[in-house]
Parts: sequence; structure tokens; C-alpha cells
Amino acid sequence: MTAGRRAEFSAFVLDFLDFIEEKIREALQDESSGPAAIGEAAGRVPVLRDRLRENDVVATQFVLVLGNVIEQRWAAEWWDGFAKMDRAEFEVAAPDLVGPRGRLAVLRKVAAADGS
Repeated sequence: MTAGRRAEFSAFVLDFLDFIEEKIREALQDESSGPAAIGEAAGRVPVLRDRLRENDVVATQFVLVLGNVIEQRWAAEWWDGFAKMDRAEFEVAAPDLVGPRGRLAVLRKVAAADGS
């Protein structure tokens, strides 16, 4: 564990992925809270990206799986667009990230396998 860090790498990443998925699900369930919930999820991305710098292999896999969702140059724009999507488009896009076959589930396996 890096000096100054309280949570182990994989536990930290898994907690952040869980939070992001929880907020996307909240936006799916309650349209009125959608933009705020997505904003909360988006707020975790820079912190997650910072922590991923501790493990180049896992960080690379995150970028390959998520692309613009996490990539520093495009993430803010992507999340802003995600929060502002019309409802029908959002309901199609969100399941690509959440659920047992979503991209976040794939990344949970990556983080859990790392075990740091």
C-alpha cells in the first residue's frame, strides 16, 4: 500500500465502482434525480483515475474497457453528455455500464483479481 493510503488498492477501486454503479441505477430508477446522481458518479472518476495510477496494468485495462468514460481528456465531457441524454437514449446507454454484463462488472473482476 502506498504511504498515506488507508484502503488497499483493489478494495478502494471496488468501492468506487460500486458507488458509480449505484448512482447510475438511481438515475435509471428515478428520472428526476438522474442528472444529480450522474453528477455524483462523475465526481468519483478523477479520484478513481488518480488511484489507478498506482497500478499500470489495471489502469490500462480500465482505459481499454471504459475509453472516454474515464480517459482524462474526455471524461468530463462524456459524463456531462450522459447526464443530459434524453430519457430513452439514457435507458439504452446505461445498461452498457451497469448490471452483470456491464462494463463496470468486467472491471470489478479486473480489480478483484489484482488483490493488492
